[in-house]
Amino acid sequence: MAKLKSLKSFKIVRAAIISALILSVVYFILHFHAFGLDINFLSNSDSLSNSESGEEVVLAEQVSVFEDLSAPIFGEPKKIVINSIGINANVVPVGVDREGYLETPTNWDEVGWYVESAKVAEPGNLVINAHYDNNYGQPAVFWKLKNIKVGDKVSLFDNYNRVYEYRVSNIYYIEIDDPERSKVFEYSRGEVPVATLITCGGVWSPEKGTYDKRLVVNAELISDVPSENDFVGEQKSLSVN
Repeated sequence: MAKLKSLKSFKIVRAAIISALILSVVYFILHFHAFGLDINFLSNSDSLSNSESGEEVVLAEQVSVFEDLSAPIFGEPKKIVINSIGINANVVPVGVDREGYLETPTNWDEVGWYVESAKVAEPGNLVINAHYDNNYGQPAVFWKLKNIKVGDKVSLFDNYNRVYEYRVSNIYYIEIDDPERSKVFEYSRGEVPVATLITCGGVWSPEKGTYDKRLVVNAELISDVPSENDFVGEQKSLSVN
């Protein structure tokens, strides 16, 4: 009989302990949830005062994870279109060779974008160069660039399939031996995004194995809002040295 009473008492104690544990867990969850709401509510303040101690408790500054996403995303140029002179070509990235001269694409029908220059619509100078003719004197992709005029539009498509319009603002020739020739890379009107197009010009020099001048075309961005990509057209160095 004593054993039955002992067993019954044990079951009662165990049930009481389990009930106490369950109540503790529920209380902890509810208390933790409420604490979390308080932190979120107060997080907009720089600090709060502890009324009992008079001490000021400084809260950590909130940093939005979306803050960087507000910055503009600039794309690399992938196509150039100049309707006024019939140019429509793909753009490929180029760098500089071992001697420090700007490379030109190996394909006569492609245009090179200097990768260290600005991207499409980015403040700064976006530098593009291409061949005037090939090794046999036949027209290459920028053969018609000599016919461009101030006010003509240049359309640049980026790798996000956005198209931005530039307007030609300046056209000039520069001697390949001009000590100031590197300034074509520096052209900029403050923060206005510009595109600089370069190709050969002047007279062929057998001694130098190249033309004696470079044709330089500056174009300024008309709007930083991309145009509708509805173009339908025919698809088709700086060795400022």
